[in-house]
Amino acid sequence: VFSLSADIVSLCVCTVLLYTMAQDKKSMSEYTRTFALLITAEAGVLFSDAVWWLINGIKELRLCNIAVNVLNYLFTAILLFYFWRYAVNALKLKGKFRKTADRIMNILMVPTLISILANIFVPLYFSVDYEGVYHREPLFFFSQGYFVVGLGIFLIALFITDVSLKERLITASFVLIPVANQIITLYSFELSTEYSAMLISILLVFCVLVSKRENELIVTEKKLYEAQVSIMVSQIQPHFMYNALGSIAMMCRIDPDTAQKAIITFSKYLRGNMDSLRRTEPVPFEQELEHLKKYLYIEKLRFGDMLNIEYDIQATEFVLPQLSIQPLVENAVKHGVGMAENGGTVTISSMETDAAFEIIITDDGVGFDTSANQKDDGRSHIGMENTRRRIKEMCGGEVKIVSEIGKGTMATVILPKEGQPHENIVS
Repeated sequence: VFSLSADIVSLCVCTVLLYTMAQDKKSMSEYTRTFALLITAEAGVLFSDAVWWLINGIKELRLCNIAVNVLNYLFTAILLFYFWRYAVNALKLKGKFRKTADRIMNILMVPTLISILANIFVPLYFSVDYEGVYHREPLFFFSQGYFVVGLGIFLIALFITDVSLKERLITASFVLIPVANQIITLYSFELSTEYSAMLISILLVFCVLVSKRENELIVTEKKLYEAQVSIMVSQIQPHFMYNALGSIAMMCRIDPDTAQKAIITFSKYLRGNMDSLRRTEPVPFEQELEHLKKYLYIEKLRFGDMLNIEYDIQATEFVLPQLSIQPLVENAVKHGVGMAENGGTVTISSMETDAAFEIIITDDGVGFDTSANQKDDGRSHIGMENTRRRIKEMCGGEVKIVSEIGKGTMATVILPKEGQPHENIVS
């Protein structure tokens, strides 16, 4: 009864951990996915072990007993396979050793699974008598061959890996308890320590996984903040401020009312840039659009009739990183229309598709060769890279740019609906 209860408790823990990990499946790394598969295999072992405790010794369920034990052996082999995959990621194994070890583990997996399935017809590793009682056969120890080989490869990997001693010890601790359990069960399957060994191993791995995830989030948030600061600074560069103030100063002489409006708009624009440093979450598109209009109003003062602005806004109920559209519009104004002899038009549009929201910035300016080296073309490439990274990491989106020399440029921001919050957050 105690062993059955412990199996059920351990199985519940596995279920909770899998559910927790499934909530963040979009950002799952290969490391995390492998661990999830490892937990799934362990859950299979625990489930089959729990069922065995219920039916062992019931002669009417003899065939079920055989099937359950076959499943237990199969899940154990799969568990060992995914533990090796986990070790590969944790120890950062590469090169010839990894390829050779992977080949050995993959090749041995085939005869291991076949020999386990053969127990349905021939009692190779175990048998269940007509009273429904499980017995180990003399060839049982051969069923541990995959485990022994995998353990040997793992121990070699511990010595040759380049990761720190701390990482090696952490990874080794995950396997010590299951190994101890395996040694015990080799001599006495009546003494079941499988549930406790697996539960402790799972919790150890999960704790380390959570710790690594937290560290990754800290690094990502730091990068996002640095990118946000970089973009904010890029929008208030001295040349832009000089040009804006120069345009306002000229308007003070010829149109004081317009100059007054320009000063108020410019101050709100600067305040919006500074306020962005206090916002780490995405903002509604309408808020970003209003800030963008302030920037374009100031640029319109400078370029006059050389710059035409058009809007085609068909969708607004979505969010995006703050100040993520302005670098695209800035390039369209300064390096597209601004470089054209007769000026041109910048069009900002938004639309909704079945899978995403899209913001499209087009200009009919000079265009550029997207395949050429553009480091020295004057465009805001650092700002663009920051924009791409923020859109990808905060909303799962991407930026696509198409341009043709002499005809203009089109920049498209694609924001998948999967990366959007609930509708009531947007509104």
